[in-house]
Formats: sequence, structure tokens, C-alpha cells
Amino acid sequence: MGHERVGLLPRRRRWNQVVERIAVASERHEEMGSLATNVLRNVRDRYAHVHADTGVEAAFGFLIGLTSGDRPRPEGAHYVPEVHLAENPSPLQLAYKLQQWVEKNRQSGEYATLAKSAAADVVSRWTAKLARQPSMFEDNYTAAAVWRSASSGSGFCEVARLFFAKFTERYLNYFIEREASAQTRSIERRRLFSVALGRHIDDVSNHAFETSKIAQSFAAGWYNRYASQKVPSDKEITRFLKRCFAKLSEELLREQTQ
Repeated sequence: MGHERVGLLPRRRRWNQVVERIAVASERHEEMGSLATNVLRNVRDRYAHVHADTGVEAAFGFLIGLTSGDRPRPEGAHYVPEVHLAENPSPLQLAYKLQQWVEKNRQSGEYATLAKSAAADVVSRWTAKLARQPSMFEDNYTAAAVWRSASSGSGFCEVARLFFAKFTERYLNYFIEREASAQTRSIERRRLFSVALGRHIDDVSNHAFETSKIAQSFAAGWYNRYASQKVPSDKEITRFLKRCFAKLSEELLREQTQ
């Protein structure tokens, strides 16, 4: 489980092309090469350590908690909260509970902020996706029904992919702006770059989502083995996050060297 080779992942645009479109729009084409490389290097540096952060583990654990129901909770399972869905909480209420849970377990403020935002996006987007499905009639469109649909390997792998995609998207945007600011003293040039980044935000989002594909099939196998019958232990969650962030880092390295 988790050792399959995915091969080359399809891309609408390679990372250099994404950054080039932003740089050209902001009249900074000459800096495109170093900017693209530096962003990926910084994200990969974070991904070497982020899996061990308690805030990130708690954010991902909250998503597992949404799918766990009344499954047994063995000793050593502290990152997965008991999320009560019988009261039919709204996505906004779940996002608030998520925030409280991550803050309770936070370690790095930077990691916790990104993890909270990524997991909140998952709650919102997964709920919206299920709301569009014909099988979700008004009488059974409840929080319990929504998250029951993610309580299998096939459902959870989509949830996991979305989490890693939104996490990666935020880091790419963060480092793009940081690197652009470091290379530019002109306030006007910085403003033009921010405007250009806003215009091409979907390109960054799509790239992050395509990159996260590499962790999707691994997530399905892991969930079926460790989380489908019981709440997974902290050690199992940490090991899973380490493997997935390593896969993402490898994929970003491939982009960096091409």
C-alpha cells in the first residue's frame, strides 16, 4: 500500500509557464526564472518538516473526525476530535469548531494558519459538491449524510487531495508574493505584480490541484487500512502526512529541475 508509481502527471501549464504569465502581466519577465525556482525551493523546504507540526496534524485529524462517526478510539489517538454531526452543524459552524481544535493544538503559527484555512476550504467545498448531487434530496441533506459520503477510501482520497491542494496553493501564493517583494524595491512594481497575481490566481490553484494528484491514490489505501474501522492513532496520521508531503515535494522538485 502506498508504493505505486504514478508517473508523469498531466499539466495544463508547467510551473514556469504559470509564473511567466504572472511576470509578463506585471512587466517582470526578466525575473521569471529565478522567481519560479525560488518559490518551489521554499515550499519544498517547508514540506520537509510540516508533517510533524501538531497544528497541521490536528487540522487533518479534524477532517478524519468528520468521517469517523462512532468508530472505536484506541489509545494514542489525540489529533482526531469527536465531531458531533447529529445536531446538523452548518459548514460555518464546523469551520469554527475546526479553528478551535487547531488553536488548541497549534505549534507553529504559520503552519496552523495554512492548515486551518485549507481544512476549512475542504469543509466548504465538500459540502457544496454533495449539495449538487441529485441523490442529496432535501430530506437527507444533513451534515451526517455529507460526511458519510467521505467515510470510505474512495471518498476520503478526494477530501485528502483537496486538503493538500489548498495547502499547496496557499504556500505557492505566499512565496510568490514574498519573492517578488524581495526582488523589487518599487512600490508601484509590487502593486502591479499583486494585480497580475490576482488575475492569474486560477492558474496557481489549478497547478496546486494537479500536483496534489500524486497523494490521492495513497490516501485511499491508507484510509482503508488505518481509518475505516477505527480512529487512527497520532503516529499513523503523522506517518501519513510525512509520506504525502514527501510525495508533493518530489513532484515540486521535478517541476523545479525541468
